[in-house]
Amino acid sequence: MKKEVIIIGNGIAGVTLAVLLQRKGISFVLLHREEEKVPFALGETLPPSAMPLLEELKLLSLFEENAYRKTYGYHSMWGSPQVTDINFYHQNPYKNGLKINKHQTLEKMRDLIRDNMVSYCKGFEIIHEAHGNTVVLAKNEGFKIVQGKILIDATGRNRAVLQKLKIESEIHDELVALSCHIPKIEHSKLTHEVYVESFKEGWGIVSALNETENICTIYTHKGHEILPKFKDVSQWKSVLSETVYLKDFLIEDTNVKFKGGNANSSVAKEIAGSNWLALGDAAMSFDPLSSHGITNAIYTASKASEVIGKKLNIADTEAFPEYGEIMKVIFQQYLQSKNNLYQQETRWKDAAFWKRFFQ
Repeated sequence: MKKEVIIIGNGIAGVTLAVLLQRKGISFVLLHREEEKVPFALGETLPPSAMPLLEELKLLSLFEENAYRKTYGYHSMWGSPQVTDINFYHQNPYKNGLKINKHQTLEKMRDLIRDNMVSYCKGFEIIHEAHGNTVVLAKNEGFKIVQGKILIDATGRNRAVLQKLKIESEIHDELVALSCHIPKIEHSKLTHEVYVESFKEGWGIVSALNETENICTIYTHKGHEILPKFKDVSQWKSVLSETVYLKDFLIEDTNVKFKGGNANSSVAKEIAGSNWLALGDAAMSFDPLSSHGITNAIYTASKASEVIGKKLNIADTEAFPEYGEIMKVIFQQYLQSKNNLYQQETRWKDAAFWKRFFQ
């Protein structure tokens, strides 16, 4: 199989790029690992700032049609024992965000490019030929051989392609996330369906997942003494007993879906090469506090489609290096913004989780 672009990874970043390349008439193949089960739903929210980007890419209606609902704000208890009510009606031009159904949205987008998707179950290998093309061997029971001019890493935080290329990452913190699905309740003192609260050992967020479920995610640092206490979901309510409202959403039940994983900020030391690019979390991964993870995936896919067009159509040799530099500038701006957010919480400046933001 010969294509101009080989995309590896079928999350939001990879699939968005595939859709955009298809519109441009650029041939591609999207390689992805076979999924045996539906991914753990995280109840992700797109902020109002993402709406103009989706509209520009002619993807807004698709996202809206496959969202759980529009969102109009959230509550936060951060840096103060008082709840702050953040309403989106001050935003322009869109006054709402979207509580997205990520799995359903992705399936609708994949339907647009299904004929150009190839799955693998036993990994892949990359071979660079002397004349500049790249060959990817997708491992199943045998090998599916794909040849292309440009290789894309859209494998998320795993950075599977960059690992094969021996590209290292810069890790900026050790934030970890622990999430559980719990029955949805209506809190008597909160109106929005998203609530964020910081506490001595980290911070947490409760967000509506659908009509009957909430998802609660707790963030702390790897190695923190509180982590072992979260191994048993039925103990979360007691472990978080000193929180103000967060504890009200939790139940003492062991029969809940649970998942843990990294949520740290990191960036690839190289985001672009002569014939490859990294997108989304593979390029740079954000702290969920920023609420820009999915926006980052869509934005990087949009920029990648532009520079791929320049490289293939007008042989612009500066397009890929410029893409890499832009992404690194964005990441540095993000780091400063993220640190400023954490430094707003001064109540536990000497606590293990918080003191690293004040050193």
